[in-house]
Amino acid sequence: MSVQFLSKHSADKAESGSLLQITTGFDLILPCCNPPEDWVNTLVKHYREVQQIVPLVPLQLIVVNDGSTINFNTQHILQLKASIPGIIIVSYPVNKGKGHAVREGIKRATFELQICTDLDFPFGTAAIKEAYDQLLAGADVVAGERGNAYLELLPAKRRIITRLSRTINRLVLRLPVCDAQAGLKGFNGMGRSVLERTSIDGFLYDSEFIYKASRNTALRINPITISCRPGVSFSSFRTKLLLKELRNYLKILTNRK
Repeated sequence: MSVQFLSKHSADKAESGSLLQITTGFDLILPCCNPPEDWVNTLVKHYREVQQIVPLVPLQLIVVNDGSTINFNTQHILQLKASIPGIIIVSYPVNKGKGHAVREGIKRATFELQICTDLDFPFGTAAIKEAYDQLLAGADVVAGERGNAYLELLPAKRRIITRLSRTINRLVLRLPVCDAQAGLKGFNGMGRSVLERTSIDGFLYDSEFIYKASRNTALRINPITISCRPGVSFSSFRTKLLLKELRNYLKILTNRK
């Protein structure tokens, strides 16, 4: 497991009980495609909030540009690198889907633990700390669950699809986390090895990941309750995308053993 020793000054303070001497770091992976304007400043703000709530934890930020055609150019990259030294930016020209982006992100991981969330931190930064704490406590996979209040924030079509997805997850796939599509996921090396074996490129990679993880009885999967921060908005799904993800659901179902 990746660890980082604190400086001598910090170690001296640790001896008095005020700090830990060794702390486990994590990679924070943020997939994105066509982010909104001024997203860099928003990201930097949220990143610094994460640093504040886990002040002694080594943190590697990995941003994956999943084929954006707007609002992700050289200027944005330079701004990110100036504001967040050491940031890893993965970029490729053709949009592949969220699942593909997350898998590309974990290829660049430097620590034993990884946490993934959306670029705009829709569930706030406290959820990142809770996921991290659960992983430290022994969970192999941590998955956010958004509850029913989240549904009321969605456009009508997306609300229907989300309800259907949760029903399939619960009754057909029998997942331990019914709301598998929540963007917040955390995992250690064992969980990561499962994610690396997923094949769905779209947003249903979450369901495939949780399904495969749940088939391994040695893995501990912990759901955590999350809620959307104020001001988060949600887009509707295109019919073409819905048909593609329906095929992905069928793929999960037909590959069950």
